[in-house]
Amino acid sequence: MNTMFILFVCMMLVTAPSRILPLFFLGDRKLPPFVESLLHYIPFAVLGALIFPDVLAATGDLKSSLSGAIVAFALGWLGQGPLVVLAGGIAGAFLASFL
Repeated sequence: MNTMFILFVCMMLVTAPSRILPLFFLGDRKLPPFVESLLHYIPFAVLGALIFPDVLAATGDLKSSLSGAIVAFALGWLGQGPLVVLAGGIAGAFLASFL
């Protein structure tokens, strides 16, 4: 429980400033488009760094786990929503376990 709380606090410290600080310092001005897109992807990068190592050990077989991760990455790259990416990753790992 204590480790989980520390993890939540660390995730908040990483993602919250990128969302809150621009409101205080910019006021009505807008960020440059590149900076705005960079700040948009920070939570996803942190989430990916936390999840990816466990993805490869999720099924107990590296080949099926890796194939599920590849399918999920491809669906995410194509712009699908989180539920489609999740279902596709699960289906990719499930089908690869039979091959």
